Amino acid sequence: MSQKLSFNDQKNAQDLVHAIHFFSQKGWTPATSSNYSIRLEAENKFLLSRSGVDKSKFELTDLIVINEAGKIYPEYQGPGIKSSAEMEIHTAIYKRFPEINCVLHTHSILGTWLSQKLVKNWEIKFQDYELLKGLSGTTTHLTTVILPIVNNHQHIPDIISEMEPHWQANPYGFLIAGHGLYTWGKTVAEAKRHIETFEFLFELKKLGE
Repeated sequence: MSQKLSFNDQKNAQDLVHAIHFFSQKGWTPATSSNYSIRLEAENKFLLSRSGVDKSKFELTDLIVINEAGKIYPEYQGPGIKSSAEMEIHTAIYKRFPEINCVLHTHSILGTWLSQKLVKNWEIKFQDYELLKGLSGTTTHLTTVILPIVNNHQHIPDIISEMEPHWQANPYGFLIAGHGLYTWGKTVAEAKRHIETFEFLFELKKLGE
């Protein structure tokens, strides 16, 4: 990998692996679930976590390069290497937000439970919490942040289609009902902070039930 990626791409890849291990330690990546990606410096290339890997043992070699159509580049192909079934969500987010360079998707117990419980509301509202400042650009706790919820579908384009009405509000992420959380950021660190912020807010929402 070091011979194929730029210095900045290598650093971002290493940061991504560290974030994946952190999420695994938190219990947000059970049973090889979850998927992660970064935008590479080369145009229309992305580094994506391959499918079916225990995230507690995830390594740099478990990252594969795909194009915007989800095709794996030949040098990253091999026996048992598969792109995530949800790569279309990643590429749709990158297309929608050109400034975004990292997309993260976790499967925490709380996120999954809340998404299923509140899917008929189509959203979760968080208001007046200090930790809302963990979301990029949020400078005061005196605000309301809305996290959209969409239904789960086996046909991934249907998930993307359900998100269409929400993009204009420029959300920090969204939940898929009974499934998990997607967030993103300009850097791996920013996207990771958004995951942590929402997981903290999920805990508060649970206590308020």
